[in-house]
Amino acid sequence: MVTQTLRCERHGEATRLTCVDCDRPICPKCMVRTEVGLKCEQCAQPVATPSGGGQASRLPLILGGVGLAVLVLVAVLVLRPDPSDEEVVAALAPTGIWSEAADLSSIRGTTASVVLDDGTVLSAGGGVGVIALDAAEIYDPEADAWHEVTPLGQARRGHQGVVLDDGRVLVAGGVFEGNPLASAEIYDPVTATWSPSAPMSTPRLGHTLTVLRDGRVLVAGGSALEPAGTAAGGQTIRIAASAEVFDPETGTWQAVPAMATPRFEHTATLLDDGRVLMVGGLGPSGEGEETGPLRSTEIYDPAANAFVTSTDLAEPRANHAAALLTDGSLLVSGGRGGQGGELSLASAEVFDSRAATWTTVGAMGGTRTGHTATPLADGRVLVAGGESVQRGNRRSLTSGEVFDLGQGATGEWRPAGDMACPRSEQSAVLLADGSVLVAAGDAAFPGQAPMAQSCVDRYRP
Repeated sequence: MVTQTLRCERHGEATRLTCVDCDRPICPKCMVRTEVGLKCEQCAQPVATPSGGGQASRLPLILGGVGLAVLVLVAVLVLRPDPSDEEVVAALAPTGIWSEAADLSSIRGTTASVVLDDGTVLSAGGGVGVIALDAAEIYDPEADAWHEVTPLGQARRGHQGVVLDDGRVLVAGGVFEGNPLASAEIYDPVTATWSPSAPMSTPRLGHTLTVLRDGRVLVAGGSALEPAGTAAGGQTIRIAASAEVFDPETGTWQAVPAMATPRFEHTATLLDDGRVLMVGGLGPSGEGEETGPLRSTEIYDPAANAFVTSTDLAEPRANHAAALLTDGSLLVSGGRGGQGGELSLASAEVFDSRAATWTTVGAMGGTRTGHTATPLADGRVLVAGGESVQRGNRRSLTSGEVFDLGQGATGEWRPAGDMACPRSEQSAVLLADGSVLVAAGDAAFPGQAPMAQSCVDRYRP
């Protein structure tokens, strides 16, 4: 894999860092961390306020380069106590190695990937633009090879998939020809075939599937079609608060009490105590029931068969990524925020399930949404890909970062090198050898439509 080497314009050092505003190459000596990611010194400068021509407004002119150096020094000191240049460089040194893996047989922008009991990976469905696919393939990590298996009974993209306790795979929902799907089907690795299962009570896209401790599967939220006759001039999409549980023994779905808040593109994570934490997403976020990123969270308790509202996030976010840490806390990173969810975020937060509190931790090196977050065997978390959204422009990312909660008061993010393919909305799974397989996804760049791809990358910590 060939990685382009950039050079810092100020110090001439080789670097992989760029300013999130102007894309200018920067290095650890001159970078400035901000709430939205790393910036060059020029873009990070505060805008002078012309208030009466006082001392404060003349300060940048008086200090010149010395003042700018002080600002950078203060920023570095806030980040790390008593640091040296070597310490900052060491903290940002890439960790782990990416290598290109065998491509999927078929191009797809999104796909549901799960690790089967024998250690192989099933990737099923996906889409090329608005076209949904029924293709399914199995990846053998030892041979680094894919082979096609029986296709899905229903072509779908934007669906979700989970491995059941008996080793079979359930996929549910998604979209086909513009219509959200209620259908579900099950893959049996023994026979390498798909069979239809009972459909959900409502079509869903942007929903979550979570395997509960008793082996049942919780589906929650997403988007659905309004009932017939409620929308003048045709069907409309609404965000759902409903939830239901699938019983693998009976092959049926049963409705459960709805969430307090409708959610789309949220995350759902099984906590160590068996409850499921729903975080953020798009939903009614303000007056007039306007749709936007949510701060709210809620927890499904299987014992009570009910959702209970929990502590709000520090920052509203949707299409973010979540990963359970070894101490039982939950890391959420990035996503879309701002007015109407028009900006990608670099911020991250950790939820303490015992205290039911959120703590803001260190921000990622850059903003990203539509990325993946995969817990590694050593307790760290790898985030990969996604896209940066700035001023309405989407740019898919090749970069990865690793989060270590045990480093410093707010944890530490370290760059994890670059994949061969820029991608967002991809799938990522942890393999038995501790490596991470990242497959498919869309590549989006300013002024271009997202492009589906078949490339696959493998990360070894």
